[in-house]
Amino acid sequence: MRPLWAIRGGVVTLVLLLSELAWADAFVRFLYQQKVGQEMTVTGYFRRFSYKKQFFRRDDKTGNVEYFEFYGMSMVPTQIIGNGSLSMRANALDSVLFLYPDQELVKDLPEQGANLWFTGTLLGFQYGISGITSAPGSGGDPYILLKRVSTQPPAQSADAVLPPPGRGGQ
Repeated sequence: MRPLWAIRGGVVTLVLLLSELAWADAFVRFLYQQKVGQEMTVTGYFRRFSYKKQFFRRDDKTGNVEYFEFYGMSMVPTQIIGNGSLSMRANALDSVLFLYPDQELVKDLPEQGANLWFTGTLLGFQYGISGITSAPGSGGDPYILLKRVSTQPPAQSADAVLPPPGRGGQ
């Protein structure tokens, strides 16, 4: 007969192994905690699109899809500030999409670069919140509506507690 603690431990281990979020990296776990409509600030390597692209947003609960056209840029983040903060090494599988309706906001920026801080409102995730837990690197990227660009980090980042460099302190 097995002790009760061994049975409970086995059940907990099984649940963690089957949980998609348990297998997720720090980037996905961080995004999972964010709320649509909140402000986020991100820095890292970016590349602007020079033409309008069609994007879509899928409601994770209803499955409804909304298509829209915006200019945009993709970013491989190295630091994200939102509901908490995350510092990480750049990884091409982790990406964020910034959208903007006209190019006036980014007219003075190069087509690609780094070391700038982009702040905007989280619009959602390409495949809903389940996209970030089940398909990292192949969708589920967060869409952020760009509000402003700065060469300086936001004031709150100086007070934020960041894990050591690496994949979220791992």
